[in-house]
Amino acid sequence: MGKMLITCAVAVALALGMTACKDSCTSSKVSDSAKATGDYVVQSKDKAIKASQEALDALETKWQELQTKAAPATAEAKADFEKSKAEMGKAVDEAKAKLVEAKAASEDAWQQKVKPALDTAVAKAQKLYEDTAAKFSN
Repeated sequence: MGKMLITCAVAVALALGMTACKDSCTSSKVSDSAKATGDYVVQSKDKAIKASQEALDALETKWQELQTKAAPATAEAKADFEKSKAEMGKAVDEAKAKLVEAKAASEDAWQQKVKPALDTAVAKAQKLYEDTAAKFSN
């Protein structure tokens, strides 16, 4: 009877140990998976922010060049160009504000709200530039 009691106690201890290991191993795997997903989101966020910053920088350079080269001939064209300049300035400022917001955004906010808004702002500025360049390039 004593040996049987000891055997049962060892079996129960082993079973509890295996159960605890299974739970902690599973938790560890879930935690590792969550960390890997979070790391991926952060890396893709950083890449997207860098790409948006580079696109915006290039756009600003092209915009400065266009302003230097453009020479609207009529008063109407000059007024139209001034309107485009104001719109472009506003669009670039909005895109820069979205970049600042993007850098500080949480992972969830980045994916759901900030990235789409940043992409839209940069695309809007790009379109304004292209439209203005098409009208006023020599």
